[in-house]
Amino acid sequence: MELKNVFVKKKSLTCRTCETEFYGYTESEKDSVTLYECEDCTAIFSLPKGQSVDEHVKGKSCPDCAAPLEETLVEKTQAGSCPMCEDRDYYGTGEAEDVELETYAL
Repeated sequence: MELKNVFVKKKSLTCRTCETEFYGYTESEKDSVTLYECEDCTAIFSLPKGQSVDEHVKGKSCPDCAAPLEETLVEKTQAGSCPMCEDRDYYGTGEAEDVELETYAL
């Protein structure tokens, strides 16, 4: 699976469980992509809007953890998990900024 840089909005987040601050990512207007995340390892994937994810993940595994993407890939409006406790319960703080993020292209 090839790596692709896409524009996303980066936002500072704070974990509700352990109060760790980290960054999360949402879709940007600069790139017309949908973000996905592997639920097993939190690897981030991107797919051009309008394409069916099902045809792109059939029989493929996550390059980071080898989990079958058909079972672990989830569309995300906000991707990221706490680097300390791996919880996904967080809130946003501060302004979002456009940045390039390396994702796995589906």
